[in-house]
Parts: sequence; C-alpha cells; structure tokens
Amino acid sequence: MKKNIILTKIHHSTYIDDMYEKEYLYFKPLKDFRSKKDDKTGRLDSKELNVSNIQIDNLTLSTENRKIEMHKMFKDFKGQFNKYLTNPKINCCSLLWIELEPEKLNDSFNEKLLEFGEKALLIFDCFKFIEILDNSLEKLNYKYSRKKVEYYSPKNFNGKLSLHHKDEKYEYQNEYRILISPTDDEPINIPLPGLKKISTTIDSKDLRKLIVK
Repeated sequence: MKKNIILTKIHHSTYIDDMYEKEYLYFKPLKDFRSKKDDKTGRLDSKELNVSNIQIDNLTLSTENRKIEMHKMFKDFKGQFNKYLTNPKINCCSLLWIELEPEKLNDSFNEKLLEFGEKALLIFDCFKFIEILDNSLEKLNYKYSRKKVEYYSPKNFNGKLSLHHKDEKYEYQNEYRILISPTDDEPINIPLPGLKKISTTIDSKDLRKLIVK
C-alpha cells in the first residue's frame, strides 16, 4: 500500500512560527550536538561527529614503570575505539520522517519526541521541498548531503561511520538529516521561498493523531 511521507520539524513555538512565517529552515552547527553527557530531550549525543567505531578486545594502560592490561582484569573484555571530527565546519537540520498509510493513525509516533518542543512544522510536499531546498543551497554555494539516518549498535558495529549514522538508542527519532558545509560554526537560516504553500503548523501533541484520508 502506498505510504504518504511527511517531513516534520519539532521545536518550541517561537522558532516554528518564525520559520513558517518567514519561510526558512534553521541549521545549527553540528558540533553543538556533541556532548559528554546525553540530555533528556535527545538532542545531545556523546557519539555525534564520530567517524569510526572499532571493536577492541584488549587494552593496555601504560605508565613509566607499569603496564595495566585491562583485558586481563575483566572477563570477556570488550570495548570500542572511536575517532571523531574536532573542527567540522558543518551545520545540520534534523527533521522527523513520518510515513502514513491512508486511514491509519500515526502509530509509530514516540512520546519522547515531545521533548523537542510543543509545536511542529509539517512539510507535506516533500518533493517540492527538496527542490526548493536544493536550489537555495546551490545559490548560496553550500555543499550538502541529505538522507535518512542509519542507526547502529556501538557494541556490535565495526568500521567507518558517516555523519548520517547515530546510536540505535535514538532510533525512535526516525531522523532525516540535512548537512551543509563549509560553515563558520554559527547558526544559519536557509531561505525556502514558497514554504507556506507546502507546509503547515500544528501542536506537537497532535502528531500522534495524524491520519491521511
């Protein structure tokens, strides 16, 4: 059965209303989403900007006169070695990817998403949105990539990561990620002329009630 795709930005009403009325999309420096501690909203991620996740089964700590073999101190020792970007000069806009079947409620909606904010921008013509977005980014001479996030298990995945990878604990966000570069690591508003014609705004709590007829 054909599914309808709706891209959604959830945030506080001040930001959502401003984006809708002035027809733009807000891009935040990707480095601002990396944090040593995860937060309640799910915005911050200690693994953001990671470009590799290598599984290791031995680890030795050394001082001038001593070696501590961690893998011998713990049974079935396993760990991960990560590399990450320190100066990315990349900005990001994250959208919620929603797929709806006719006459069916949005049963995939997770209540945790309400932590992002009380208002949502619904983009119901995704093809036109992508056309407008790409044109705007190209006029501004930005390089860009956009795709659905791939979720992985840090304890099992072994290899290189892209900036479109995230820890599987965030899978409920069903994120469609748009990245632009090079930037000055400052917030950027990307103009989207005609956004009002292909979108609307609703209260975030009503996302669970979305239905296509």
